[in-house]
Amino acid sequence: MEMTPKRRLLAAIRGEEVDHVPFSPFLAYYFDFLPKETQEKGQLEYLKAMGADPLLRGFIAAYKTRRRECSVTEKTQGNKRYITTHTPKGELYSVYTYVSESNTWFLTEHPVKGIEDIPAAMALYEDLEIVDNIAEANRQVEALGEDGLHISIIGAENKSAYQHMVEHLVGTENLIYLTMDYPDEVRELTEVIAAKNRKTVEYTAESKIEACLSWEDSSTTNLSPALYREYIAPEITEWNKILRDSGKIYIQHACGHIKDLLLPIAGQGVTAIESISPPPTGNVTMEEAHRILPSHVGLIGGIEPVQFLQDSVENLLRYTEALCAMMKGRGFVLANSDSCPPGVGYEKFQKHAQYVKNIHA
Repeated sequence: MEMTPKRRLLAAIRGEEVDHVPFSPFLAYYFDFLPKETQEKGQLEYLKAMGADPLLRGFIAAYKTRRRECSVTEKTQGNKRYITTHTPKGELYSVYTYVSESNTWFLTEHPVKGIEDIPAAMALYEDLEIVDNIAEANRQVEALGEDGLHISIIGAENKSAYQHMVEHLVGTENLIYLTMDYPDEVRELTEVIAAKNRKTVEYTAESKIEACLSWEDSSTTNLSPALYREYIAPEITEWNKILRDSGKIYIQHACGHIKDLLLPIAGQGVTAIESISPPPTGNVTMEEAHRILPSHVGLIGGIEPVQFLQDSVENLLRYTEALCAMMKGRGFVLANSDSCPPGVGYEKFQKHAQYVKNIHA
């Protein structure tokens, strides 16, 4: 019996029997370069038209965030954007640089430069309120119905506390120095952010959302396995307990070099790892991930972005056939990992969507 896209995706992620392997492309970056009229129709219609199973990553949340006292001002000059965050304990300054080729503002100067900025960072997150958005999230889940699956976002900054500090608040190098030199202060700041994250998980647990993720961007290019185990794994483990108790599943977006993080991630109780990517974007082949991970951990991804751009349709389909055969018995959703180069031809999406309909998990 043919399954609906939603039921197929949920079953595939959990490792249950499906009528065929789902194909759920990740359209980050790619969709922004499509014609305006296509963008206005939305990703759902675009995915449905190509025959894919719509997996809508991070489109909804069961919470909103707001600040009571803190405020932000910004000034843009050319390709530079200067951000000043005002808190009761001082100001934080950051700089973003725009790169037109990727249509992205990159953070090039982090707000926390040293220990002197920790009080302002503490004040910023003590001031942050997490407020109920359950009714709106439920409405969007119901509106989508069986046409696809919303994977809602969790986390005050869409990721675990320490990972947010790595990427957006402090930066890799400064955070390592601060963690070694001022462990108590770093731990205190981490716990303040983690408490806000926990509230987002609790709201999600009360909603009709069935699956959620955080944009962890997990990678040993900016964090060692030891620091991951100490600062990140305990927080995500707690999320998983809350979510499992309410019948939800947690999926971890891990798009980087995760070969040495696979077992720590699995140990947190995740249902699946999303955007797992072979080299050169990642550092683990799908065969290695399949061998290392426990069979109950599902995988979403498998097609590396450069491969998706450069390989012919014929080569990609041969790879897909072998990949799907390897993944039999494990939760698996075929997708391009992490993002999609704007130059990928539409035919590649269509051919994959057609091809997987004959591949039974």
